Amino acid sequence: IADDAVSSDDDLAMRLTWISFKVYYNCIQSGIPPSFQAPDQLVAWGTSFIKMIEKPVAFDKETMDEDAAKEPVWKAKKWAIRSINRLYARYGNPALLPASDSKKNMPFAKLFTANFLPQLMQVYLKQVEGYATGQIWMSLRLRGLVAQFLSDCVKEKSAWKLVKPHTEGIVSHFIFPQMCFSRADQELWEDNPVEYVQKRIDPLDDFGSPHVAASSLLIDLAVDRKKSTLSFILSFINNVLTTYAQSPVESRDPRSKDGALNMMGALCGGLCSRKSPIFDTLPDFLLTHVIPEFTSQLGFLRARALDTYCRYSSVQFQDKQVLAGIFESVFNLLSDPELPVRVHAALALQPMIENEDVRDVLSSHLPQVMQMFLNLTNEIDSDTISPVIEEFVEVFADRMAPFAVQLAQQLCDTFMRVMSDAVSKVPEITSANLDDISDKTMAAMGVLKTLGTLVLNLESTPEVVYNLEEVLFPVVRFVLEQRLVDLYDEVFEILDCCMFSVKAVSANAWGLFDSIYMCFTNDGIDFIEEMLPSLDNYVSYGTDVVTSNSEVQARLFNIIETVMKSDRVGENDRICACKLMEAIMLHGRNKIDGMIPGFISLVAAYLLSNDAIETQHFLVYSLEVVLNALHYNPSIVLTVLEQYKWTEGIFTRLLQNASKFTRVNDKKLMILGLTAVLSVPANQLPPALQSGLPQLFEGVLQTFRTLDTAIEAREAIQRMYEGGSDDDDLDNEFEWDGNEDDDFDGGEEEDDDVDDLENEYLKHLAGKASKALGGSGNADIEDSIGSDDDDDDEYDEDALDEEYSLETPLDHIDAYLVLQDRLTEMQALNTGTYNAIMQSLSAESGQFLRSLIDEADKKRNSQAGGNSQQ
Repeated sequence: IADDAVSSDDDLAMRLTWISFKVYYNCIQSGIPPSFQAPDQLVAWGTSFIKMIEKPVAFDKETMDEDAAKEPVWKAKKWAIRSINRLYARYGNPALLPASDSKKNMPFAKLFTANFLPQLMQVYLKQVEGYATGQIWMSLRLRGLVAQFLSDCVKEKSAWKLVKPHTEGIVSHFIFPQMCFSRADQELWEDNPVEYVQKRIDPLDDFGSPHVAASSLLIDLAVDRKKSTLSFILSFINNVLTTYAQSPVESRDPRSKDGALNMMGALCGGLCSRKSPIFDTLPDFLLTHVIPEFTSQLGFLRARALDTYCRYSSVQFQDKQVLAGIFESVFNLLSDPELPVRVHAALALQPMIENEDVRDVLSSHLPQVMQMFLNLTNEIDSDTISPVIEEFVEVFADRMAPFAVQLAQQLCDTFMRVMSDAVSKVPEITSANLDDISDKTMAAMGVLKTLGTLVLNLESTPEVVYNLEEVLFPVVRFVLEQRLVDLYDEVFEILDCCMFSVKAVSANAWGLFDSIYMCFTNDGIDFIEEMLPSLDNYVSYGTDVVTSNSEVQARLFNIIETVMKSDRVGENDRICACKLMEAIMLHGRNKIDGMIPGFISLVAAYLLSNDAIETQHFLVYSLEVVLNALHYNPSIVLTVLEQYKWTEGIFTRLLQNASKFTRVNDKKLMILGLTAVLSVPANQLPPALQSGLPQLFEGVLQTFRTLDTAIEAREAIQRMYEGGSDDDDLDNEFEWDGNEDDDFDGGEEEDDDVDDLENEYLKHLAGKASKALGGSGNADIEDSIGSDDDDDDEYDEDALDEEYSLETPLDHIDAYLVLQDRLTEMQALNTGTYNAIMQSLSAESGQFLRSLIDEADKKRNSQAGGNSQQ
């Protein structure tokens, strides 16, 4: 059908072609059927695609516009190119095959690149040439698709050999024109500057456009094949800029300069590196070609100059006055009459505040600057400026307190205006306003993130945070009651930040508890992970209310029970429920006895059922609920276990999986829970445990054997995160080597796929992590990650990550002292049990126990010495 239809010029035939190609495209979205891999099928479909792409279509250069792209013939061309792109990028490019699919799809990829790619490349290059000479019209979407195909070809060796001879033409006649400020850009700038900001400044909003695709192609050429392309690209850019500077003002082409600066901006990631071949010339580049355009008569050049400077803001100038002059110019452009220029000025200020002199000057204008930022946010209704406001709030935290409430109020007003408008459109959503609702939601999300940052950076001034709660919590309530699920994460973070900052739960915060509960009962179960930090804070900082208010306890238990029993959630969500149970037991000691049996029943349903637990993580957290309960009150737990005949099954599961307790707090809980059992009088212990006490105590000793190692590993991780990497320039280590003979993989650049650089980087990071954990730093990523070696563990996954920054009451418990106290108590009150346990120990275990007691004595003496000095 498609092949016959391609040859016709009839609209109906073009519609059939377009639909046929679209069907083909969707058939290969998630996998390529075996029948499609047959050479005869590839030839048949490939021939139809090529015929459609090369099909001549008459057009008028003066009148042709993007509306034509909606016609069937252009849609058919688009879907032909999309199909080829998908076929090549997902299945036919050996350099892009996912590791999981490599073995399955590599034969097809080799067949495709050897037999079909050369002809396809000729077709695409012919389209590029026709577009460059004006003989072929290409819509924005078609240009973007062609650029994406060429980007994929750059990464694969056989395709690169075909592209390489045409690189200069591609850069100068295909990439460059798309990087220049176009007539369409000018119309959008003038007719709808807000949309211009959203589409041209926010790359996510412009994703898939020819501008972004051309920029990505340029980066791939300059970085992945730098030896063959970088010199020409830089020379081309320099020629454009030099020609512009040396031409009389009346004959200059400002759009070409915009394109050249845009190209330089795209390459900033590598060119800013100290190993960049032009690093030393960057200050002159900025002073000669960029900064003078801050005062250009053309708004788009002022905006481009600001954008370029922002990207190269890490470049240092020897004369401090230069930076002062730049700052003054950027600051003044915040008041520019053109909206896109003002937005770019705000973005350019963000990196400048890293300089102490700039911060000192800005501090005196802080209220004025923040007001300008808020005005911009209100104008554009997007989150483009939100990162800038967040950065200012964080950097100037010590100066925010005097007007923090005013700033928060304005941000909340902005939020309510934006979201009230979006909510009003929800009942009658159409394709026309769906994008607008999405943009407004993103803008509101940015405002909420800024508010969270503001609260967190005012932690040292709790009185200000209490005042902020008056302003912020109505917004939180609005989001929860309107069920704006896209914003749950942000509002729960604000609530978390407020309670964490003041280390208390205010009356205003308790006023939100009902809203949170109602939110959970509606659709909030899907967001239990986002709710958990706030719920944990209610328990941690509002313990008095939780332990004395039966209604609060009932609602907390209902949340936990619902999550544990619902088929709607997964084990990660049930882990959240386990964490909440742990918080309640640790903070509510001796005051929530009535909740303990319910907690035990909820986890026993999983621990005592075959195949009910799928992951090691959930297994550990479920067992820790039992250990926490034992630490809370062993008598209550043992009574429940005996009542339902669960004792032997639970303790067997616990001891069998003791090795999975790898983190510091895991091990502490194991020690606290098992030693709590030893404190119960022997005659009150269930029969199943009376004879098993030596095994329980051996479990305690085994845990102690690895406790110090776990503590050292956590401290190493903490040092790694807080102290940073040993390499000051890790990000730039693999970017530009400055050696014309060096390539990414040690071989000839033109003869290899661009894969090895990423592998080397991963290996490097693996080594850094190994060192941080006390290893040699020579970890082989291929051996340690994704290994096919299989042990006998029923849970094939990594151990739990150490949560070194998590604060719990366990932090203040010394396991050595607890063990010593338990043994002393047992020796006095359960002498027979104590003697039986001691006699069961081997000589080595007995010696190890004495070393633990000696360590406890040292700790106790150290504490006594510290207290006496105080």
